[in-house]
Amino acid sequence: MKKFLVVMMYRAEHRRSQYFNQRFDPFTETSVKKHMDYNKFSNIQMVWFENLKWIIEASTEDIKEEYKKAIVARVKSGRPTALLSPYQGPIHAAELEDFGCLMTQTIICIWQAEAGSEFILHEGCFGAWEGDIGIMFHNFFIVSPRFAIVLVNRLYLAERDKKKPRWTSLFGDELHVFPETEYKKGPPPRDFDLADLATHFSPDDVFKYKRIVISKEDVYKVNAISLDSRRQFLTYKSNVSMYKSLRYYDKVKKEKFHEWHDYPILRRKLFSELNRTHPVDQ
Repeated sequence: MKKFLVVMMYRAEHRRSQYFNQRFDPFTETSVKKHMDYNKFSNIQMVWFENLKWIIEASTEDIKEEYKKAIVARVKSGRPTALLSPYQGPIHAAELEDFGCLMTQTIICIWQAEAGSEFILHEGCFGAWEGDIGIMFHNFFIVSPRFAIVLVNRLYLAERDKKKPRWTSLFGDELHVFPETEYKKGPPPRDFDLADLATHFSPDDVFKYKRIVISKEDVYKVNAISLDSRRQFLTYKSNVSMYKSLRYYDKVKKEKFHEWHDYPILRRKLFSELNRTHPVDQ
């Protein structure tokens, strides 16, 4: 499932356009061009295509092995980020570390919107994320107005167990439930090493996930993350839920977000529609 989510996230228009429109900061552009030189690619667009082709064709085990090579190369070199890594291979180092982390260093949670609320669908709803510098806490994959698959970073979860965690999320710990797992090789130790993945895990392991019903406010938080990214297209079923999501975003955006967007046309449209059918508090 994780590989499917990663592929769908990377093939989305907003990720493809980053390469086709060459929207990179200077560090990323330099790193991408080094990758082009190594693989003898003639243009940046080929990097996106070959990255996608490789992630589709490679087995899960091959992805894990290549991810391990990239991590080892970067750590040995003392480089702080994938963009500065000496790793050279079939896929750009930054994308490989991103994919590898999502596939090996996260748990899957299934979030269900509380009745009366719904998740917004948009062009970036597969892979929207919440996090801090250098780490993503949650990656959201909205599959319907009612359900979202959420990849939760294990490092973030481990940090939450400390008395003074380094990071603070918008979402509470009650929304993180580990799946019931039947390990064919027996349960791994709590502090297993990434290099020992094959020792502890098997493709035949069975995972049973519990649906977690999240509150309306938490649904509005997920939607606010999307609204702060200024999506070009927003799809929703419920005018009430969309309006309340906008109100929540307006209420907290200067405290919790960075972009502080306004949606005056959408707000007026929703208000007009709701005035005809519902009494709306100002």
